[in-house]
Amino acid sequence: MTLQLTSRQFNILAFIRERLERGEEVPTLEEIGQAMGIPSVSAVLKHVRALEAKGRLVIEPNRARGIRLVREEDPLAADTLELPLVGRIAAGEPIFSEARVERSLRVSRWLFRLQPDYLVRVIGDSMRDEGILDGDLVAVHATPVARHGQVVAARVAGDRFTIKRLYWQGDVIRLLPNSPGYQPIDPDPTEDFAIEGLFAGLVRGG
Repeated sequence: MTLQLTSRQFNILAFIRERLERGEEVPTLEEIGQAMGIPSVSAVLKHVRALEAKGRLVIEPNRARGIRLVREEDPLAADTLELPLVGRIAAGEPIFSEARVERSLRVSRWLFRLQPDYLVRVIGDSMRDEGILDGDLVAVHATPVARHGQVVAARVAGDRFTIKRLYWQGDVIRLLPNSPGYQPIDPDPTEDFAIEGLFAGLVRGG
């Protein structure tokens, strides 16, 4: 079933299609905003994500012109996402890097509670009681912002990537496991620490 577009979404889609038909590059979010009279890039991204959710285009993560129109004759396109599976990260590098993409997987978009940007393989069972098992592929919604109590993807001590529940009260930040035998992680303020994204769902044993 094709989901109805708002007038704003229709105009954005038409603008992108017109650019491509003229043989030009895919527009950036800033260029879409300028053409549509939308001053906020975050507002443009909201409309573009809505178009992706309705199966009309695909956003390729971490690319300035990473918008790809979906062929409307593809009956599966509206219900699936193509997500990169990324390897472990090295110190100082962002968790998503094209050089670290192992492969891409096409999965049902309805598996996820948030819009995912990439998949990462879980090593270990420190979140077993959350239903996250060793070997699962965790979907991550890329964002540096998280709230107390959310399950996050975080980078600690420079090159360690972990999935944990965030405890954040005042100046106290801890990463809490949910499985017997594991201790919380207390990030050292003198070492590299970053929230890389929010847990968006998982693919079992991918």
